[in-house]
Amino acid sequence: MRRRAFFGAVAMGLAGTAAPRWLTGSVGHAGDEAFVERWSWAMGQPVRLRLFAESESAGYDAAQAALAELRRVEGALSRFDESSDLSELNRRAGRGPIAGGPDLLAVLASAVEFRRSTEGAFDAAIEPLMRTWGFHAPRAGEPTPAELAEARAAVHAAGIDLGEGRVALRGAATRLDLGGIGVGYGLDRAAEVLRRSGVRRALLDVSGDCVALGAPPGESGWLVEIADPERPGTVMGSTRLRDAALATSSNLVSVVRYGRAVRGHVMDPASGYPAAQCRQVSVVARTGLEADALSTAMLVSPRKYPGVLRSYVR
Repeated sequence: MRRRAFFGAVAMGLAGTAAPRWLTGSVGHAGDEAFVERWSWAMGQPVRLRLFAESESAGYDAAQAALAELRRVEGALSRFDESSDLSELNRRAGRGPIAGGPDLLAVLASAVEFRRSTEGAFDAAIEPLMRTWGFHAPRAGEPTPAELAEARAAVHAAGIDLGEGRVALRGAATRLDLGGIGVGYGLDRAAEVLRRSGVRRALLDVSGDCVALGAPPGESGWLVEIADPERPGTVMGSTRLRDAALATSSNLVSVVRYGRAVRGHVMDPASGYPAAQCRQVSVVARTGLEADALSTAMLVSPRKYPGVLRSYVR
């Protein structure tokens, strides 16, 4: 993937979705299509799915299958599940290859490419820095320079070797965290399940990260609004998604506090500190995986993407 091939609309702000005005109930009809809405929980976050199907029954079945796919992907990629493929890979760091499941291998192949194409702004091997800053277990104070140097060295030295059905982490200190790409991949997989179920109009939202299929009847796309982080309850912009995805990275929500210092969870691999050049970034891209990874990269190094930050680039 080449940086010039990326396309997106990027804006400061938290991503939030707002239903088109004509969607007033949880189930309705538009012409010959039934509208179905489901709320659930997956990947540690609230999930909202809206879709149109040939019947309410078919819509609910498709929604159930899509939500099940999200949870299946979570089971493979979660750092918090000791039985996941990712946890097993982290345990075996520096000890040779393991057999990797198709989801883990696909995400890692993309992660390696994004690390290269973003010049390290996106890095799945960021886990040592997140741990050192206290995002995985509480600590009394900010990390010392020695702790940061050790964590940065582990991140920079990380190597991922991918083979036919197998994967290895070269260094014993390497640990991966797929939080910056896994939700996007899950959205893409769930969208594919919806397509196979015959759904052509849907918006799947995982805590503000979205993937859209088609558009609602009579609309150019699914309305997605970007909230203004400086003025709660207000909207700073909106876009309409059609066969595209949107993701937001922010250092305002998941934070740790040390005295008066508030540190966000998105790390800058170069400095070893939480990203501070930009507070929030939202990206529209072809796939959830692209939007997810690029929103992280742009939050870390916005100056590398000045054209994308100001306009649509196709």
